[in-house]
Amino acid sequence: MIKMDCKKSGALIRRLRLGKDMTQSALAEKLGVIVQAVSKWERGLGYPDVSLINDLSSILGVDAKGGLLCGELSENACDSGT
Repeated sequence: MIKMDCKKSGALIRRLRLGKDMTQSALAEKLGVIVQAVSKWERGLGYPDVSLINDLSSILGVDAKGGLLCGELSENACDSGT
């Protein structure tokens, strides 16, 4: 069972986004949401809609279950592909 934590998940989304040199606006555009939604997630005030989790995980290069939703990455959770 995954224990979800808004603050941890938001901080992870922010860290991964910045690691890809991506702005909140760029991430929002890729996901088809408004920039305020990305800001809300990163501040820990809510979660992305479940319909966005797979795309968000793919864009950020992480596993949805093992990292993004719980707000923590295991050593092998990051995709090191180009």
